[in-house]
Amino acid sequence: MGSTHYSIGKFAELSGIPIRTLHYYEEVGLLCPRRQENGHRIYGTADLITLQKIIGLKSLGFSLERIRKFNHRESEMSLVETLNMQQQALQAARAELDKSLEILERLLTILQREGELEHNMMFLLIRNMLREDKQRSWVAEHLSEQTATALFDISQDAVAELDREMLAFAEAVKRLAAGEPDALEAEEMLGFYVQRILGFLDDKAIANFAHIPEEEHECLNQLVDMPFNERESAWLDEALAHYASKFGLHGIDGQKEAQKEE
Repeated sequence: MGSTHYSIGKFAELSGIPIRTLHYYEEVGLLCPRRQENGHRIYGTADLITLQKIIGLKSLGFSLERIRKFNHRESEMSLVETLNMQQQALQAARAELDKSLEILERLLTILQREGELEHNMMFLLIRNMLREDKQRSWVAEHLSEQTATALFDISQDAVAELDREMLAFAEAVKRLAAGEPDALEAEEMLGFYVQRILGFLDDKAIANFAHIPEEEHECLNQLVDMPFNERESAWLDEALAHYASKFGLHGIDGQKEAQKEE
């Protein structure tokens, strides 16, 4: 046996890879050592180079299946192209991980402030947080980029405040829905949140609001889960209609009237 050929034990010692792992790499088609007449595996320099490639790609996050495919089609795809693809995949995974960490931080902040939440409310929060990229796109497309920035491109403290207000709004609606939609307390509650929402809208968003087709409102409703049952939703619709007829919606009413005249 020449100096460039090794038994599996020596090969494992040189590479630092356990024999069991070498057997597995062979089973999945990553390493293909030659066999002696007695059936013993024999590894050469080429196998050592292949193993180092496997170790290197694995350290970059490649799955064994992707490494196997790459080894089998090196002539079709260059190493640069493969690494670029892996870079894009890892960047996407990092973005997903960053989003998950952000959501966990927001949920922990809510729990530290509010105490325990019902499971339904917790999962509703998670669903809405996971959809925020799509919600932002809808706002930017149908209202304005400035409004999207004001709502979504904000500091952690501002996000925490919006999360707090959303929970307070849900709690208020559930409590007040036992009464009349035109009650003074309902008017005051809605007045605060209506003005809060209008504060995020720039002139372009207010102008665009009146021209949003009904199907796009339905699309937005599908992107934003609300924590209300049928009775509470009906009460909120009545309360909002009463508030709008009594106090108006600054800027939006004017746009809708102009649209009717056209």
